[in-house]
Amino acid sequence: MKLNALSFALLVAFPLAAPAQTFSELENLNAARIAEMPGLDLPADKSWGVAYTLKGVIARNEAGVFINTADGRLFKLDLSSAKAGKFDGKTVVIEAEAKQADDLALLKVTRIAEYTPKAGEVTPPPYQARRRQAVIIDNKGGDLVLGNVRTMLTEVPPADSYDWTTMTIKPELIKNVYFIKKPFKPEIVAAHSFLVFTFEKGGLRDAQGKEPMALALSIEGRTREGQSFSPVTGLRNSFGIIWSLSTWEEYAARTIYHEKGHLVPYPVNFTHEQKAKLLQESMALAAVDREGEFYHTIRNNCTNNLLILFNRVLPADKQIKLWTIPYMVYNVKATMPLMVVTNLQERGILGAEFTDINAATLNTRLP
Repeated sequence: MKLNALSFALLVAFPLAAPAQTFSELENLNAARIAEMPGLDLPADKSWGVAYTLKGVIARNEAGVFINTADGRLFKLDLSSAKAGKFDGKTVVIEAEAKQADDLALLKVTRIAEYTPKAGEVTPPPYQARRRQAVIIDNKGGDLVLGNVRTMLTEVPPADSYDWTTMTIKPELIKNVYFIKKPFKPEIVAAHSFLVFTFEKGGLRDAQGKEPMALALSIEGRTREGQSFSPVTGLRNSFGIIWSLSTWEEYAARTIYHEKGHLVPYPVNFTHEQKAKLLQESMALAAVDREGEFYHTIRNNCTNNLLILFNRVLPADKQIKLWTIPYMVYNVKATMPLMVVTNLQERGILGAEFTDINAATLNTRLP
């Protein structure tokens, strides 16, 4: 398969082991096909890259225009007071864009309409059980207590059922951070990526007092029951996004036993202070309720959000450029896992591959 540079822009960040046939959709991509693709409307302004659809009540005051959602969230809107006045106090549905996943302070409204639920309106299926919204239960005295962390109670986790725990984290006891590459076939182009945090003794404990090897943060498409992922549908605001937490053991075992895959860790070359800050930033953003936010294959995926996290820790002169052509095209070296690894190694942010984690090395402890 021959891939030109523009084709590479679409071969990015796959949140789960997608069926092999989904990659056939990418075999014959060229500039003409890319231009014709629905949902590939790149933002005119690089500041707005994350799509949202929300329902709620519009309110105006001296501080600006806001939408209150039914689940209690409040978003400030980039919407003229005159236009907002038509909907003040009314229930609406909006389509909007945020700057990026770590900056939801303002949503730029692209469409707004009054919303009245219709009799017999279809309720969407529940989300697939594999992922739950992480929650911060406590954050006092420097310790973090996180709920909805996926774990396993047996050596081989069941294929279609999941166990969950509460995790107590001591950021000052962080040991190392790893950028993990999860290749898919064809491995030359396809991969998922996520972060793993290791700790000194006592730094990570579950609800039973056990100390897992490490904690994993994986940013994935939040699909519903009966919904499947493909990189092309990921361009069309087809499913949500979630920052999912699990133990390293559970994630690795599920990958190897049920998905027949393997994992490639790369150490992140940060100082202890940077690692602790990265952990805290990661947990805070994992706990953000992203209902209404859409996964996007290019600009809101598993990999570019990890680099956004890195940029929150790195000094300004070391931060990673997210846009290669300002205002037009996202930098493939910041969004495609296989290119990101090389890019970060050249910058000195990632070290050499630690060891391949497969069936023979599954119980290897990350230092």
